[in-house]
Amino acid sequence: MTTLREVIVYIVRRRPGITDRQLTEAIYGSDERHQQVNAECRNCPGIVRRQGETHIRNFTPRRHGWPRR
Repeated sequence: MTTLREVIVYIVRRRPGITDRQLTEAIYGSDERHQQVNAECRNCPGIVRRQGETHIRNFTPRRHGWPRR
């Protein structure tokens, strides 16, 4: 069985910069709360989080789309 962490990393690799809310909608649908996804992103060593202008965005290391600064 695939874990939530594996699903999150899979999606973030394909959509760098995705927010926790967008991840929640992609995984569970639009009516779900995003706290579980948020906690998993914070604790996942394969995810790098960056504060955007209004939202925290999720990336994987550079080879998978982490933007250069």
